[in-house]
Amino acid sequence: MSRRLSIAFFALSVAALVLMIVAIRQASTPGWKDYQRTFLQLEAQGEPNAAAKAEVLDTPLAIHQVMLPGLQRVDRCTTCHLGVDDPTMKNAPEPFRYHQGLGPHASTRFGCTICHGGQGLATTVKDAHGNVPFWPNPLLPADYVRASCGRCHKEGNIPGVPELTEGRHLFETEGCHGCHKLDGVGGSIGPDLSEEGASERSPQWLENHFLNPAKVSPGSAMPNFHFTRQQARDLTYYMLSLTNQQMGTYYSSFNQIPSAGYGRQLFVQKDCIVCHAIGGVGGKTGPDLLDVTKRHSLEWLDEQLVNPQNVYPGSSMPEFDLDTNARKALVAFLNSATSDDAKAILSGNGHALNPEDAAIAAGSLDFGRFGCAGCHGANLQGGVPNPNAQGEEVPSLLHLSSDYTKDDVVEIIRNGRTPPLDNAKGPTPPLYMPAWKNMLSNEDIQQIVAFLWSKQQKASDSW
Repeated sequence: MSRRLSIAFFALSVAALVLMIVAIRQASTPGWKDYQRTFLQLEAQGEPNAAAKAEVLDTPLAIHQVMLPGLQRVDRCTTCHLGVDDPTMKNAPEPFRYHQGLGPHASTRFGCTICHGGQGLATTVKDAHGNVPFWPNPLLPADYVRASCGRCHKEGNIPGVPELTEGRHLFETEGCHGCHKLDGVGGSIGPDLSEEGASERSPQWLENHFLNPAKVSPGSAMPNFHFTRQQARDLTYYMLSLTNQQMGTYYSSFNQIPSAGYGRQLFVQKDCIVCHAIGGVGGKTGPDLLDVTKRHSLEWLDEQLVNPQNVYPGSSMPEFDLDTNARKALVAFLNSATSDDAKAILSGNGHALNPEDAAIAAGSLDFGRFGCAGCHGANLQGGVPNPNAQGEEVPSLLHLSSDYTKDDVVEIIRNGRTPPLDNAKGPTPPLYMPAWKNMLSNEDIQQIVAFLWSKQQKASDSW
């Protein structure tokens, strides 16, 4: 018996020794060294004489590492992708080929994974490309790499990436905010999408989900919007750009650099003129903003833009999703804004607004911004399927005034409502009215109701 144990122990010891030798050999001859030797041989081919060739071939092999504290990452991709910044390698085989079209995005300043995905710290092909367990961000397919532009370019159109611009537009106009939160704004029926681009869902999954939500996610409450293939692709681009990652100032796009011009653009985009006047010109809901930078400190103004309720409890001003540079730009515009600026902005809007028009315009903005159109339709027509709700669909809002008072509708928006069941023993309808009292101020709700009442149609007379 003891002899058998001795033999077994000896065999296990030999096996352990072999494994150790294999591990040591693999560690001492990693695959990246083979790539670097091949690259040096390619470089040496262009040298004019044997001495120059020998000097290139004698280059020490080493891991190449790019530290990117502004992007909170470290990239080692150029350990193998050695020719990305070398135009003479434009015809070289991968992974040595020159990366065309980088422009100002040099790998030494931006790295690679911020655009391409993958695991920047890894030094093997499989691990670096992210095709491993517990790493949620493998390489993006080539068709979707440009979606990453939205991680830095968060404002305005992005030249060369129309899909991203259109995806943002579709998300807003189709009312996605009604069911999904994005940076704290939106409903809670669907998942929060603030970090969707950092999730494990593949681009193909996202695209198929937009084309037919119930087929990809059985039981999903998301209606089928009957998007075209291109629209689904555009929305996928937008989703992939959402990582909620904080970028350093260097990586902010030019559209985000604080300036009075950019601040004016934001003032127009956010329709601030609907509620605020400048020198007596504009809306009357909020305070006049002429010389506001002389009445309040920059810190006060910044906090007001971040969280109006903290500065002015009961304020009707919404919480806009503005980063630091955007807030600085708005303050820079307000520092020099005059009534002439307000007149020019209003002339672009068509006409000055009286208080009633201002309330309706503000309500229209909130109706769109908080995604009400996702269920109720951009024209209040309803019609979105809602199984086991009475009528089997979301009703039209065009005849609200026939059945409800304004106070009734205010209470429904404030406290939410589950639709009446078509079959009392059936399942709960997937779509319902969330309670908005913790997100919308009383004035916001009143303005939405004013907008709804401005769209009411009289029911046709019947015999």
